[in-house]
Amino acid sequence: MPIRYRTMKDLKEKTKVVLGEVRRSVVVITNRGKPAAILQPFSADELLALQLLESKPVRAILERAMRDARAGRTVPATAIIEQAAATV
Repeated sequence: MPIRYRTMKDLKEKTKVVLGEVRRSVVVITNRGKPAAILQPFSADELLALQLLESKPVRAILERAMRDARAGRTVPATAIIEQAAATV
C-alpha cells in the first residue's frame, strides 16, 4: 500500500480530501516536517476487535486464558472440535 504525506494544515483545511486518500493509501500527517500521526484504512471488523480489547471483561478473560496457558492448563484444538461435532 502506498504511503502519502500530508501536513497538519492539509488535514485541517482539506479533511475530506485527506480522508479520501486514506481509502487508497496510508497517510502520514506531519507537523513542522516531523511525523505526527498515521491515518490508515480501517474496517468495521478492526473497530470491533479494538472495542473488544478495550473491554474490561474481555481483557480479564484473555488474561486468565494466558495464565492458564503458561501453567500448562490447555486443551488441544482437536478435542474442542470433536466435542463440538458431537453436539451437532
